[in-house]
Amino acid sequence: MTNQQQIIDPVSKPAVMASTYGNSTVNSSTTTIHQTNSNSNNGHSTPSSDLTTIQSRPQSFSDRKTIDGSIEDGRRGSEPNNEKSLSRKGSMSGDDDDGVVMEGGYRGYLVVFGGFLIILALIGYVSIYGVFQAKYNDIYGTRGYAQSSISFVGSLASGFQFGFTIIAGPAMNRFGHKITLWAGCIIASLGLLLASWCTELWQLYLTQGVMFGIGASFLNIAATAIPPLWYDKHRGLAMGICFCGAGVGGLGLGFVIPALINAVDIYWTLRIFAIFHFVCTAFAAIVMRAPRQLAGPPVETKREVMNWSLVKDSGFMLWFLCSCLFGFAYVVPFAYVPSFAKDVIGLDPNVQGGQLLAIMSGANAVGRILIGMAGDRLGAIPVAGLSFIGTGASCFIWMFSKTHGALIAFSIVYGFFSGAFFTMIASLINTPGNLFTLPIAGKIFEQAGDYKAMIGYDAAMWFAGGFAFLALQIQQRRVK
Repeated sequence: MTNQQQIIDPVSKPAVMASTYGNSTVNSSTTTIHQTNSNSNNGHSTPSSDLTTIQSRPQSFSDRKTIDGSIEDGRRGSEPNNEKSLSRKGSMSGDDDDGVVMEGGYRGYLVVFGGFLIILALIGYVSIYGVFQAKYNDIYGTRGYAQSSISFVGSLASGFQFGFTIIAGPAMNRFGHKITLWAGCIIASLGLLLASWCTELWQLYLTQGVMFGIGASFLNIAATAIPPLWYDKHRGLAMGICFCGAGVGGLGLGFVIPALINAVDIYWTLRIFAIFHFVCTAFAAIVMRAPRQLAGPPVETKREVMNWSLVKDSGFMLWFLCSCLFGFAYVVPFAYVPSFAKDVIGLDPNVQGGQLLAIMSGANAVGRILIGMAGDRLGAIPVAGLSFIGTGASCFIWMFSKTHGALIAFSIVYGFFSGAFFTMIASLINTPGNLFTLPIAGKIFEQAGDYKAMIGYDAAMWFAGGFAFLALQIQQRRVK
């Protein structure tokens, strides 16, 4: 390597949840490539393919001299002395705005807390969406709407949250993370608020589906891009705290939202949650920013978004298949468990249904940690394969549940095993499953007349992914 080396913008990888296979990365957003000078061999690696390459991170943030100026405090070109500010190499010590401690300091802690609040508001809501769907089934089912049509509200929100990153990523590079955060805060909160006055299903598609999903995409990409810039040695801990918001949000909202629906009905619940969502994400938009020391002018570099020769790699295609199947499998129980609890067991979908989703979310948070530790010791691919098979097997508990206790057992087992693969998938790969799986599940339910066939579909997606992972493990051993 020469002294003039290329690295991937450190924003790009966490921002787009890049998926890795071997030495390649499938990126769901435009990545800006920069140049940096380094006088020491600190581990930078060159791209191994024409595909957007996996980031080889320097050993310390002091080695990173430049980053896209567009994310620096969201104010590129807005101040007379901005150019000097962008080129200044601030001290990595100190606790003021111009010299923030990378491994701590009040500003770094606020950034992590802001990321935590965004994930809490976004993923926490997604985790308990089944409570809303159960209520919509009651409201619109009596008007003759099929479950597959009603479930498309949640599918649109989930699909746009991940699929719109192809727009949200370049938008953040162009306009800065402050504008991105505020846009997400306003659009997503407004979508929830407008949904509270909707009287037709197509109106929910536009508000609670498309509007919320687009806003969530902007928030999600900023929340996963900014906190890693403040930490190096403790980066994993910082991001772990951020993503704990998913479990905390699902656990807390699983009790609060059903209680609100029973107390003030779904429309006022949407208004209250819209205000809560705005407060959480607006606070995050205020406190979150990139460290000023990591600012600098970008260097435009021509690159290819996709290396199509990878389709000839059987190992990569197996991994790609697993990622797609995950998207089709993951969200089905989160959407349909409350309805199942009402129709099959006779439970209140708002109270017991919401509690089941809360339990599922809590077990999911624990599973991500413990299964992740197992993956470090035993290998990510075999552990992911076994977790897929374990999740598929748990669906049989759901299929034959006749009591509240059986559903609790299912919620624990499914929640524990199902989240292990979540952070390994690329947003765009996940999008088709998120967008279409709930309508597919709803259509299967309508054709079969009960939940067993629908649950069997979900189990089949998990088993197929698990066996594909095991096939990938065998293929890799043969290659070695």
